[in-house]
Amino acid sequence: MKHFAVFALASAAALPGAALAQAAAPAQAPATGAATVAAGATVYDTSGGVVGTVESTDGTNAVVNTGTVKAAIPLTSLGQGAQGPVLAMTKAQLEAAAGQQQAQASADFKSKLVPGATVYGTGGTQLGTIKSVDASGVTLTTADGPVVLPANGFGPGPQGIVLGMTAAQLKAAMTAAGGGSAGASSSSSSSTTAGDMAAGTTAATGTESASTPGTTAEASTAAPGATTTTTKAKRKPR
Repeated sequence: MKHFAVFALASAAALPGAALAQAAAPAQAPATGAATVAAGATVYDTSGGVVGTVESTDGTNAVVNTGTVKAAIPLTSLGQGAQGPVLAMTKAQLEAAAGQQQAQASADFKSKLVPGATVYGTGGTQLGTIKSVDASGVTLTTADGPVVLPANGFGPGPQGIVLGMTAAQLKAAMTAAGGGSAGASSSSSSSTTAGDMAAGTTAATGTESASTPGTTAEASTAAPGATTTTTKAKRKPR
């Protein structure tokens, strides 16, 4: 089995919620009355500035997209203003808080990328176990051989560490890169091709050799023909 690398195939963005931060918003709503929060609603700060747009809500949190980050804001932190939902944070403050949360979450997660840890695909199938982690990436041991993947291709999931690819996508990527069991087939094919080329060269040489004797035979045939003609010329006077 071959050791090869597959880069830029998995992305943390492909992992559900990987880029979502739980922003540290104020515990109390900045305005009186329960906020009416629905997907598509614009969220404002207390000065009337736009913070972002509600992307979704689950009844407990509202995911606010500022255009730069996505942050889960507790509904209890949103008040009802004249224009719509109000948050006691400006867009810049929310983005800064979300950035800090993401950095901390990323550091905590990377501490779990250790040798022996089991990795799953986005479809829930077990892909393999981590063999090593270094500057080149994460070496994952799979049934088709070892493969090196970028660390940012992994994220947290319900079963533990998740790679942003399904088992089928990873296998296809490994096949395209020429490794694992597919790589072995590829090597075998290459060897066969090399053998065919060698046999072809030999056959060509053999044909050339056969051609040379043929040429000699034709010359010999021509020579006796000339002799026969000469003999007949000598018999004519008789």
